[in-house]
Amino acid sequence: MPSIHTLPTYCRCAVCGSPQVNSHTLHVRWLTDGETVWTEWAAQDAQMGYRGLVHGGILCSLLDEGVGWAAAMGVRKMLVTGELSVRFLHPLSIGQPVTIRGYFGEDLRRYVTARGEVVDAAGTRYATASGKFFPISDERVAEIASYLTVDEDDLTWW
Repeated sequence: MPSIHTLPTYCRCAVCGSPQVNSHTLHVRWLTDGETVWTEWAAQDAQMGYRGLVHGGILCSLLDEGVGWAAAMGVRKMLVTGELSVRFLHPLSIGQPVTIRGYFGEDLRRYVTARGEVVDAAGTRYATASGKFFPISDERVAEIASYLTVDEDDLTWW
């Protein structure tokens, strides 16, 4: 059975940040087995679009980060999003626990592909995503690595 690790965070990040530094962060913590990336999450009122429903942009942000981490895990490189396509399948209610998952796709040399989903415990898929991700320069990797928070169980490769 593969080991499960957490992934690094950035305290100011809108998705994985620290509430002490960014009061608007979704404050999720990503887990990985070295291939798949996932997090458990339930929206609060602050993430509402229409009454009682999660705003689609919030789901896009979660999918962007989860799918992006999956792409990065697949090639062990830091990447940036070049394209993200999201398909909304069902409205997601505030408070409904879901899992956001990212899966590595392919390394196509110039860019990397990955896909993801938002799904509940019963298997209902609320949204899916696919994306293209591009490697960043070694200089930028060093800069980013300097401000990430890396805990003892976090998986890193840089």
